[in-house]
Amino acid sequence: MQKTNLFFHRGPIRDRSHFFNRQREVSQALSLVANGQSVSLIGPRRIGKTSFLFYITDPQIAASQGLRADEFLFVYIDCGTLSGLDQAGIFRGLLEDARAAMIERGLSIPFDTLDDLSPISFRAFEQALGKLFAQRLKPVLMLDEFELLSHNPALGPDFFSGLRALASRYPLSYFTASRQPLLELTYANSSALSSPFFNIFATIRLRLLTDEDAHDLLKSLAERGGYAFSEQTITALLEMAGPQPLFLQMAGYHAFDLDQTDADELERRFTADAYEHFVYAWRTLSAAEKWTLATFPASQNDDVDALRSLEQKCLIVRQQAGYEYFSAAFRAFAQSQPVDGLLQSGPIAIDGRSHQALLRGQALKITQSQYDLLSILIEQPGRVVSNEDLERALWGETFIDDPERLKSVIKGLRRALGDDAARLENVRGIGYLWRGGKIEMP
Repeated sequence: MQKTNLFFHRGPIRDRSHFFNRQREVSQALSLVANGQSVSLIGPRRIGKTSFLFYITDPQIAASQGLRADEFLFVYIDCGTLSGLDQAGIFRGLLEDARAAMIERGLSIPFDTLDDLSPISFRAFEQALGKLFAQRLKPVLMLDEFELLSHNPALGPDFFSGLRALASRYPLSYFTASRQPLLELTYANSSALSSPFFNIFATIRLRLLTDEDAHDLLKSLAERGGYAFSEQTITALLEMAGPQPLFLQMAGYHAFDLDQTDADELERRFTADAYEHFVYAWRTLSAAEKWTLATFPASQNDDVDALRSLEQKCLIVRQQAGYEYFSAAFRAFAQSQPVDGLLQSGPIAIDGRSHQALLRGQALKITQSQYDLLSILIEQPGRVVSNEDLERALWGETFIDDPERLKSVIKGLRRALGDDAARLENVRGIGYLWRGGKIEMP
């Protein structure tokens, strides 16, 4: 059987056979739409919102939930194409997208309004939609990336109240997709939030996949491509990428391409692809969220609001024992990012506020002398600090020419570092240095 790499991570998924899981959310969304309810789909960047919209508008998927093609007209609208338009331009854009949806469905309901180049008023927009209602069609306007529309200063409360009035008067509903709840978005015209439009939505939040669904995605796509992943490979990919759809597709793509060989090259390729997404996510975080991630999991009881926000952004996941990073790759990234007030090198972070040393986010149980010594070395990674300088820094005026005392502190610190003890390197006859980079084990 010829092998074909079906893992896809360069855009939204349009083939329903490649869309995995989310069945609870799909059923909920289509059930709400069937009852005439408007829906707000919320989820962080690249969690699969656009793919979700394409999936539920597929006629076969909609029909499986009882939404007949001769009754519901799904109209997909990329709000990025409307963001710089005035109200008349937006009404025209909405009607053009509706006409495109009808053509795709083989319907021929003329929108005479579009043939006239004059500005389209709200009244003209309503009359054009009336032709759909006269045919017993129920339009569902799928407004993707709604935050781009919210940035338009031409859209005030009158615009949004008009949309609300249409939904109240006719069998019309809206299905928005955004990164934040609609009322938490930043509106160029802040008075827009006074419109009752924002009160008509039921909310569905897209989160990380379950472990079972993530496993199914990797296993099924590999098998469909003619190449079965071993359980060992799947476990490694889940650990590296976490249950995030985009990163699972990335990891699966490279594992398939490498025939499950060369784990180091797989990690290198995945990290290279994921890095820009990690950087974007990091830049959007507040100072409190960055601090929480950089000192995680030791900090997971410190700031409840930061934890809740990070969970909603799909950067951490709740487990039975508490929160964890959503993936090993993101853990390595987060713990390597500079954070004000935190001294970092390799897997170690020194929290100057609490005088605590963290090893991969876990508090080290060390003495004050061991903490001070580690801080001195981490401040200048890769540089040899002499025995004499270390002794003076640790004991100052009580300096005693006793090399065994320093060795005792070093020995205890190495014991606490465990597998990372090799980073604390002795330069015989001179002193010690800390290696923060990758350590090649013998």
